[in-house]
Amino acid sequence: MRPPCEDVRRERAGQTMSEFLQALVVFFAIIDPIGNLIAFQAVVRGLEARSRVTAALFSTSAAFAILLLFAVTGTAILHYLGISLESFQVSAGLLLGITAVRLVERGEPFHPGAQPERSAAALALVPLATPLLAGPGAIATTVSFSHLLHRGPTIAAAACILALSAALFLAGNWLFEHLAAPVLPVLSRIVGILLTAIAVNLVLGGLKSFFA
Repeated sequence: MRPPCEDVRRERAGQTMSEFLQALVVFFAIIDPIGNLIAFQAVVRGLEARSRVTAALFSTSAAFAILLLFAVTGTAILHYLGISLESFQVSAGLLLGITAVRLVERGEPFHPGAQPERSAAALALVPLATPLLAGPGAIATTVSFSHLLHRGPTIAAAACILALSAALFLAGNWLFEHLAAPVLPVLSRIVGILLTAIAVNLVLGGLKSFFA
């Protein structure tokens, strides 16, 4: 007969894995590594290979630092500003809806436009790290999941998706050559549809909690 403490550990481990997988799926849809690959290629198209590597690694590291900060202090910041978690969740859902529409319509989360010549580090911070990777949706998800779930699985899931984003950024040229550019916008639009559903859930969940 197994001791009760072992059963408790197994139950906690299963719960942690479930929370991690839930956060992983949501972060994948919100951070959108596939869609952001297209935007990354557009932003760094004028840089040489070494600068592209710098931009890929620096942008994902900076985005993780931003999300980690909000995972640790997000709720405290909201309380200090007098913003309820429900209001933040609704506003995040609305902002995510805008991003989702752009993904479905154009296959990109934003229109890069004409970029002035800037260093790889500058491009890595803006627009790559924020608002592209650690945008309002990702920040809202980090704050909400750190409150609704446990902080550990939330941070681990964000780290995994950002690591995947870094890998895709580094392999961007190879992917575009072998998968062909038209395939990635199609996948990005599919992610946009998923993101629309997540945005609706955020809004409905926030309203339900507010009026409960």
